Amino acid sequence: LHWSERRSTKAAQKLPSNHEEVLTNAFLREAYIIRDHAIPAALRVNTDQTQSIYQQGTKSTWNETGAKQVATVGQEEKRAFTLVLSISASGVLLPMQAIYVGKTPVSCPSPKAPQYDDAKKLGFRMLPSKTATYWSTHETMQDLVEKIIAPYFEKTKKDL
Repeated sequence: LHWSERRSTKAAQKLPSNHEEVLTNAFLREAYIIRDHAIPAALRVNTDQTQSIYQQGTKSTWNETGAKQVATVGQEEKRAFTLVLSISASGVLLPMQAIYVGKTPVSCPSPKAPQYDDAKKLGFRMLPSKTATYWSTHETMQDLVEKIIAPYFEKTKKDL
């Protein structure tokens, strides 16, 4: 049949017309602050968030290889969480934060789940969003700073 697994299609995000200028200015501001304040690599942390899908739902289907448009039904039925990752410029990976849809800790992985204890020993944080989505909130970002980033900075400053 010449079919392969395909994802449904949608329009790509648009970049502002001056995106190169915006990025250059941000880079120069950061370089200026790092240089003038002698901020060591270990105390520069970059954080990002990514959607992690653990139940695909029907966003994928089978269709003819090379098809440009692929229709699906029920795309909102996927199950996912937000994984928040932080790494220092010196290469230290900080503990991760995972945010799950739901109001209570019951929404998060069970303490009986495989490798749960290992994740907790590594400092991973598993939190309910307390909303109808798995997106970060002000509260989860505050938890990230208070429970992961600030303790890392405190320990690293002592070690330097």
